[in-house]
Amino acid sequence: MRLYIPENLDIDQIVYDYPPNFKKYKHKRDKLLYVIHLINALTLYNKDLMYDDFVSISAKILQDKISNYKEYLNYLINVAKIIETDNQYFVGSKSKGFRLTEKYRCEVAIHSISDQTFHRKLKVERNNRAVSVKHLNYLTKWFDEKLEIDIDYVNKFLAEEYALKKDNKSLWQSKKVNNYGKVEVKYKRPIDQLNHAKISAEKISRKDYYLLHDDNVYRFHSNLTNMRSVIRNAVTYDGQKLISIDIKNSQPYLSTILLSRSFWIEQKNEPNAPNELSITFDEPKKSSFSSFNNINKNNYKGDGRIDERMSISHIKVHDTDSYIMLGDIDKTLMNNEFSQYINLAVSGTLYEFLEQQFSLRLGETFSNRKEVKTAVFQVLFTDNRFLGQEDAKPKKIFKEMFPNVYEVFRQIKSKDKSLLPRLLQSIESYLMINVIAKRIAIEYPDAPIYTIHDSISTTEEYVDVVEAIMTEELTKAIGHTPKLEPEVWCKSNMVKHLETLKEKAKVVA
Repeated sequence: MRLYIPENLDIDQIVYDYPPNFKKYKHKRDKLLYVIHLINALTLYNKDLMYDDFVSISAKILQDKISNYKEYLNYLINVAKIIETDNQYFVGSKSKGFRLTEKYRCEVAIHSISDQTFHRKLKVERNNRAVSVKHLNYLTKWFDEKLEIDIDYVNKFLAEEYALKKDNKSLWQSKKVNNYGKVEVKYKRPIDQLNHAKISAEKISRKDYYLLHDDNVYRFHSNLTNMRSVIRNAVTYDGQKLISIDIKNSQPYLSTILLSRSFWIEQKNEPNAPNELSITFDEPKKSSFSSFNNINKNNYKGDGRIDERMSISHIKVHDTDSYIMLGDIDKTLMNNEFSQYINLAVSGTLYEFLEQQFSLRLGETFSNRKEVKTAVFQVLFTDNRFLGQEDAKPKKIFKEMFPNVYEVFRQIKSKDKSLLPRLLQSIESYLMINVIAKRIAIEYPDAPIYTIHDSISTTEEYVDVVEAIMTEELTKAIGHTPKLEPEVWCKSNMVKHLETLKEKAKVVA
């Protein structure tokens, strides 16, 4: 277990100058460093945290590792002045946030844990992750010695990128966030991006793999899923380039299944029935079915292979979800409006169409595709009540153009705004992991495969067969042929990224 701390932090000198006087300390310097480490490390599992000035750290995470964590926090904040807090805590929704003080916002260095008792405590979490992916050996087995990253090239790239970005805020990655009806722009600080990428690359270089199958939307998380996409270009398998096959406009594409008459969310009225949202697939129709949750635990053979006699027709989004009835929507909804939305989503041109409509009706232009995607995600995934806000203009325009499509999505989110994205991600996870990747593993056992949520990466030798299986299985499940986009991971993409930054810097200057 390694910790990542600011390279200019001399914890021994600080402890010497300001001796901790609380009970149970006894030179537990590793625990002090662990708290500091979390501020950098948590972004490895959710890179969007880099948009926040303060990284929220739950009390449970700290309590599990350090029983008297409050005393450590107090020392680091008020005595050593290494970290600071926003002191904002809301029960059930937000933990207190922490960040390094300005002096220590610099490149990280690696610290090895010397306290073996504390090291064993940290290993418990790793063992729990290993249990979560035990049934996914056909995915995890490719995280081996042959997966490599050119770390020297990455570090050189990061140094050049940081030099371009650090004093030029126009180059910083940003996104618009709606905060209680007020839209604000948030940025990723270049030093945070550098450290995130440096740690990600270092872990792959050391074969220190983070593998987890979550129990929320059943996604498979790995070192690759949360790595900055530009850094993946330095990753190879057995010396071969990897090629990613992405579903274009994946969330809108998957959402078309909710507009099909043969695929409805149904309400079950049986007494004492478990609360679950169930989604019925067209194919197959002959098997007895279990929930997505149960098949992960119960329907694998001893050698890790799925029992092909069991199929899934129900995806359980969450135990506490309420039932939703969409069956009362008028059957005439399968009309030109539905067809137009489906055609745009399936062809992969929905973002371009909506960008044109938003620009036409709002008189605004989008600087890049990410801004368009953010606007579309606002339409699909924000709370229904957001429609009344001034900044909800894209959402209102979508409702005007696709009123019945909007109504389907509105009903799904009527009790919980997170339900639609979780529902789509659960469908995505099932199809990519349990159907497509599993079939590839059975038919082409020598094909290296890496799932990154809505995409699968493999070597050039297997690109055609992976793409064919993805097309066939997605078409069968969703009812429409997807638009797939292959992208080669290669260092020339990193060169282009730097060239683009240099051009933008010239324009600003």
